[in-house]
Amino acid sequence: MQKVYEALQQGREIRKNLIELKKMLKEEGALDTYLSMTEDDELLASFLQDEDAKTRKNAALVLGLLLSQESLDKLWDAYLAETQLFVKSAYLAAMQKLDCRVYEAQLKERYRQLSAYEPKEEEQKHIQEELKELRRLVMQFDGGISSHKFTGYHKPQDFVLTTLKNYQDTTSVQIENGSTKVIPMGVQVNGGSIQEALKIRTFRELLFTLRCNKNLPPRPSVIASEFVKADLLGLLNRMHEGEPVFYFRLEIKSAMPLEKKSKFAKRLAAEIEQQTGRMLINATDHYEVELRLIENRNRGFYPCMKLYTIPMKRFSYRKYTTASSMHPSMAALLVELASNWLKEYAKVMDAFCGTGTLLIERMYALAVRTAYATDTFGDAILGARENAAIAHMNINFIQRDFMDFTHEMLFDELWADMPARSKKTKEEQDSFYQAFFEKAPTLLAERGRIFLYSDENGLVKKYLRLFQSLQIKQEFCIREKDGVYFYIIEQKP
Repeated sequence: MQKVYEALQQGREIRKNLIELKKMLKEEGALDTYLSMTEDDELLASFLQDEDAKTRKNAALVLGLLLSQESLDKLWDAYLAETQLFVKSAYLAAMQKLDCRVYEAQLKERYRQLSAYEPKEEEQKHIQEELKELRRLVMQFDGGISSHKFTGYHKPQDFVLTTLKNYQDTTSVQIENGSTKVIPMGVQVNGGSIQEALKIRTFRELLFTLRCNKNLPPRPSVIASEFVKADLLGLLNRMHEGEPVFYFRLEIKSAMPLEKKSKFAKRLAAEIEQQTGRMLINATDHYEVELRLIENRNRGFYPCMKLYTIPMKRFSYRKYTTASSMHPSMAALLVELASNWLKEYAKVMDAFCGTGTLLIERMYALAVRTAYATDTFGDAILGARENAAIAHMNINFIQRDFMDFTHEMLFDELWADMPARSKKTKEEQDSFYQAFFEKAPTLLAERGRIFLYSDENGLVKKYLRLFQSLQIKQEFCIREKDGVYFYIIEQKP
């Protein structure tokens, strides 16, 4: 850093060294190192007057990283004097790191003026960048994004509950109000109750449908226009307490290349802001609305909306997870599929419990007498205990290999989310399944049942043929492409 600073003092390769200094200052402890060399930012502030626009831009960003409050007035003057649009956002980004309340009125007025401005095509990108940084400053002045309270619980709503493919009916039959229709992504509900839907555990997401073309062309201006025609802003206002502005993010589910998708999203966000009169504002964080576009086979987009203003408490117990944790809606679906085979006040065990999701969902479905769970991963066991405590469930978690577990009590139900092959060879995986099917019957009561989730259909069938005391009562293909099945297996008397 010393060499870079000396090069700047000597006026050598200013832009290059500013870029290098900017990179260095992002590293931990770098600011203290710089301040130990000098606390005088006059040199760096002088580069705000450089004839090279990129030098001015990098000088502004460096001053922001230095938290140089003394440079605030110079940054403001440079911002006002800047003629190159692509540089202006850099001054604002730097000012966000400083106390710039002295310029609050001017910045808010600039934001108002620029929001009303219709930029030329060649200006749009840079104007949007400037607006984004101005918006962040205005939000700071206003104490952040104002929150809205969802109030649409008791009003009939149109929405989609996303579900696992081929198992939409498992969720659909639980809906009492409104009409339902099975669609590829889940269950379409018209005139349904949000309050009722939030009690259902087998869906993954709740998405609102928009009353516009369901096959939107990949043209940002057209999509934004359709959102306006669908009275998107009015829909948000009717479902919430509080005044606009609403902050949103875009989620584009598409096979288009990442760079193309990013460019498409930026253009669409700008169009939505402009066509809604800035009543809908794109934000990278603290957003309350997600506008989602799902690409279909015809390269068109199905539009829907997710609201983060609705408290989702179905799985609030799930504080701790691991990378391999089962999604709770999947666990709830498996339990629902097994509902005809569950025993009330059963003695239940989970062989590979992880952080406890599957066992907790089983216990939500029907009361159990006692519950045990094993796992070799200590952190998972600790997390499982915390999750169970939050759910107010009494579960005996034991850090131990299931294959070594013994107990005088025999279990009515043995649940097992079988570990994925991971780094195991085929031979090692085969040996693991053999050990499981040897062990499981020793822990089962007469007519006890195994509820097995596995992506090794061949091995499951192999060992069921070898261990004839076990028989499949029912099986479900969960994901055919990945060979994932859910089996209900019973021990013969």
